[in-house]
Amino acid sequence: MSENINAPGLVGKNVKDTGRIVSFLIDPSGQTKEALVENNYGQLVKYPVNLLKVGRDEVSMVSDLDKKVEAISEQLPTIRKKRKILDKLAENKVIPSGIHESLSKEFDRTLKDMKIEAQTVLEDMDKQVKTQDEQLRTLQLSRVYLEIEHGIGTVTDEVYQLSIMPILREVKNAQQTKLSLLKTKDKVADALQEEKEEPKKETKPEPVEELKKEVAQVPEEAKNEPAAQAKEGRQALPVRVTEG
Repeated sequence: MSENINAPGLVGKNVKDTGRIVSFLIDPSGQTKEALVENNYGQLVKYPVNLLKVGRDEVSMVSDLDKKVEAISEQLPTIRKKRKILDKLAENKVIPSGIHESLSKEFDRTLKDMKIEAQTVLEDMDKQVKTQDEQLRTLQLSRVYLEIEHGIGTVTDEVYQLSIMPILREVKNAQQTKLSLLKTKDKVADALQEEKEEPKKETKPEPVEELKKEVAQVPEEAKNEPAAQAKEGRQALPVRVTEG
């Protein structure tokens, strides 16, 4: 978001999943640079105003990574199209060769920088996906332990129900986070993809679709309060262990 924001109108507004805007900070020139937000723990935290996204009904916070992805996915294809139009103009003798050469170098330099940035973003996202995979494996192993101990009777039904719910909720959160990362990776990869004369055939696997199925398989009980889930008799939820 631009620094030219309606800062007074945002004071007191809630920021989704973050807290409430209590004020803004300005630099010596008088420009609004940072928002002061009271987070959900009562702490005051500074955020750059360009990370605030003001929608019609709410204010939300976007990450630096989200901003980079947005810029890459919007600007890279546009610059590539402009570069091709520039070549057409030169080919049709609409512009002098000197101007074409000069502008081509500028476009090519910008494209190169953006492609490097896109590759860096993809590498960063690969690391984040790996982190989620490790988290999922940890949660799955903890569930296996709980299921076994409950199965042999060393963990009571009540304790089991109270313990399994937070594990299932975190599994769902990790799966959804990984799904979001994979979708964003696809968005960046599409922006990097050069336009072809012939339509390319889709041959790559669809990890996003597979993960959607996994998220859907998490029991609905994971969304409810643990205490409300206690049932009579042992009912071990099915164990599904996957490699991260």
